[in-house]
Amino acid sequence: MSADYCVLDIVLVVDTSSSIREDQPPGVDNLELIKSFLGQLVSPPVDVGQHFDHVAMVTYSASARTQFDLVERTTLVDVQRGINTMPILHGETNIPDGINLGLQVSSRSVSVNNVPRVTEDPV
Repeated sequence: MSADYCVLDIVLVVDTSSSIREDQPPGVDNLELIKSFLGQLVSPPVDVGQHFDHVAMVTYSASARTQFDLVERTTLVDVQRGINTMPILHGETNIPDGINLGLQVSSRSVSVNNVPRVTEDPV
């Protein structure tokens, strides 16, 4: 395989605004539930590496921020560490900023020509 190829690109776009902790039941931390879900989502058979799967994470509240890019984390342990240390970004919920930044991060993929793009019309 060439250096500009990977099997799968995953861009996680995650709401970390104040609203995720509103109305949560006693003893439940919604941020921890989100981290747990993402950790399960990004686990084997996902195999992170230069010629394998790439994972990025974008968080958003009042604005969006790239927590890590598609080529920044080179092992599954690195990706899961990034998920587990994801901060809550207090403020409003700006979904359009999160989605737009997620699309920008996805468009910078080194494997754009080798990976089916979910954002394109399949026709």
